[in-house]
Amino acid sequence: MDITELKELMRLLEESTLSELEIEEDNRRVRLSKAVQAAYAPPMQQFAPPAAASAAAPAAPAAAPDDAEEAWAHVIESPMVGTFYSSPGPGEPPFVQAGARVSTDTTVCIIEAMKIMNEVAAKEDCIIERVLVESGQPVEFGQPLFAIRPTS
Repeated sequence: MDITELKELMRLLEESTLSELEIEEDNRRVRLSKAVQAAYAPPMQQFAPPAAASAAAPAAPAAAPDDAEEAWAHVIESPMVGTFYSSPGPGEPPFVQAGARVSTDTTVCIIEAMKIMNEVAAKEDCIIERVLVESGQPVEFGQPLFAIRPTS
């Protein structure tokens, strides 16, 4: 990444509603953040690993876990901060749905970051158990996008 690209990232961050941006490329990581006034800051979602979330809060005796608290052994995570899209374009069918069997390198979604559409692929042969994010929703680096069951 050169200085021109870095300045462009800074400009895009400043013009967006994001307060932080982290990009990893070719074993280099750049993290930019900006001060946000609390009165105008959009609510930030915090994503904790399911095990940490359940350890921090006492479990309800007979309550079934909801989607956010359910522990998934295998997931496909977001490789970057951006916006999640489940289909290649508006009005088009999603890349995958719950129950879909996918193979290694099958595109499962797109993450838009800095006006660039980045395809996210399955890293292994698997079945999509559950889609954990809604199309158009902002996602964080490392956030689980799909709960999967490996088939190999």
